Amino acid sequence: MADSPVDFIPVSDPLFRDPPLEYRLELPVLGLRTRFETNSRYVREVIEETFGLWRGLSGVDSGHPADVLRVQVVVYQAGEGPDRHAPVRHLCPDPIRTLAHSPGSLAVVDPTRRDAVAYVSTALAADREHFRRAFLEAIVLALATNFDRHPIHAAAIGHAECAVLLAGPSGAGKSTLAYLAHCAGLGVLSEDIVWVQLEPRFRLWGSSRRIHLLPEALRFFPGLEGTAIMVELNGQPKMAVDLVPPDGVRPFAADRAVVCLLEPGHGAPVLERIDPAPLRKGLERELTTGFDRQPWRLDATIGALTGGGGWRLRLSADPREALGCLRRMLETHSG
Repeated sequence: MADSPVDFIPVSDPLFRDPPLEYRLELPVLGLRTRFETNSRYVREVIEETFGLWRGLSGVDSGHPADVLRVQVVVYQAGEGPDRHAPVRHLCPDPIRTLAHSPGSLAVVDPTRRDAVAYVSTALAADREHFRRAFLEAIVLALATNFDRHPIHAAAIGHAECAVLLAGPSGAGKSTLAYLAHCAGLGVLSEDIVWVQLEPRFRLWGSSRRIHLLPEALRFFPGLEGTAIMVELNGQPKMAVDLVPPDGVRPFAADRAVVCLLEPGHGAPVLERIDPAPLRKGLERELTTGFDRQPWRLDATIGALTGGGGWRLRLSADPREALGCLRRMLETHSG
């Protein structure tokens, strides 16, 4: 690891008691004050790269100091281990705690303490994109979801007034439609996951830094030819495309939301209204591992999203033909 870009202040105590965490920053991730501490300038840069966009969020309640979430990342030189792309496993020992484990690295997310503590090998940290997505983002968002930020598997397009949630199984076209909306000048809150806040009022949170597209999407977006391919946690190869908002302003949240269930179809796309009961059933059907850990909150969350009914969109073979449907839903629910 002589040529590793990862710098760190050495940790002398083998039990990592009170390590020197000289690099600090605080950001309102998903609207929650989150304090980051690390012993590595490099990791601080990755934190800034990952969550720095939240610095522009206004109107965050300063709250009590005890309400701040704390994330500590301690970097150290581990023994022998994978040099590149070490596998990361996420374990859930109970309904609220989360563990992230990789050879030579471990993180414990404990919402009862309002913190996440990670010990990261230089080898994992040096694998920048993998470390960012599979480890750092995973533990920070796992912590945030315990504080009235319930995750829903859906893409979201729209703006501060209202967002349309595109719900469907993996491969249904959520990310492709989100990127299509972005190219058309529409706001994108999220490509795959949104977080629902219920108190003191409903709010939908997203994170729109990048979109990850299957290589097949090149036939619809030839301008992405040459985009680097990365391998997701599920083994799927995807292109990571940075989102640059046309007006320079990223949408972070929406005050209202309507759900649209995506289905495959034939011929022209078909958009139709559906009642709360089938909408709720369809949204519950799309729940996957990790989105159903806290059923006592999930029921209220889905109820808040589906109580007014929503939409069903049967897609054609060309997702570009659905752009008019996306605009119609936004126009119907905005204003």
